[in-house]
Amino acid sequence: MSMHQQKKKTEDTKEEFYNLLQQNMNQMAESDIKIILGDFNAKVGKESIYKPTSGNESLHNETNNNGRKMIQFAISKGLNVSSTTFPHKDIHKQTWYSAEGRAANQIDHVLISNRFRSAITDIRAIRGPDIGSDHNFLKINFKVKLRVKTGNKYNEKRKMVNISQNPKWKKEYAIEINNKFEILENLDNKDIIDNDINHLTPNGHYMGRTAQLTSRCCILYIYSTNIRTEYFKHAA
Repeated sequence: MSMHQQKKKTEDTKEEFYNLLQQNMNQMAESDIKIILGDFNAKVGKESIYKPTSGNESLHNETNNNGRKMIQFAISKGLNVSSTTFPHKDIHKQTWYSAEGRAANQIDHVLISNRFRSAITDIRAIRGPDIGSDHNFLKINFKVKLRVKTGNKYNEKRKMVNISQNPKWKKEYAIEINNKFEILENLDNKDIIDNDINHLTPNGHYMGRTAQLTSRCCILYIYSTNIRTEYFKHAA
């Protein structure tokens, strides 16, 4: 967000400015990277009370009224004043100079969300370009890693395998099934099946499946830990 503080010095105008700035910020999503930069017409000092928010590398030693308003706004919105946190020569901190060149101030500032404060690696004023203004350019080095949202991709490591397409797997599966249900092949009595089915797996638990043998079909129904078995004979 780029903004410009009016030069009028009435308190009502200043309050109106920060209220409007707050309204615009409230419209932003919480996950957005919030950066506010521009002419705040604010001098930030080196008072220890403001160091957690504005650092200790300001051009000025004392904070003026506009500077206090800006810092209070930054604290209330969870922002950091990054423009006064990097060590540079004074000439690289001066963002405004008078027409005769005798006075220079640091009144242009950059505010960023505390969560992303480390994304700004450097800020300095550039004095070379002639832009027809009494303000200098601000060079901002910014580096951040953004998370890219991607759709669900097919996992190449997990593939559905049809065992019938591989003769070896098909034979091994058939042997395993026959071994598990061998005890049922020649049994016609339901009570005997209920007694012997516990030998198929430990503790009488069975995962349950439908197996088709040569000319018989066995269907197992599981209710909690109880196993009920129905055994049907079919003509070959």
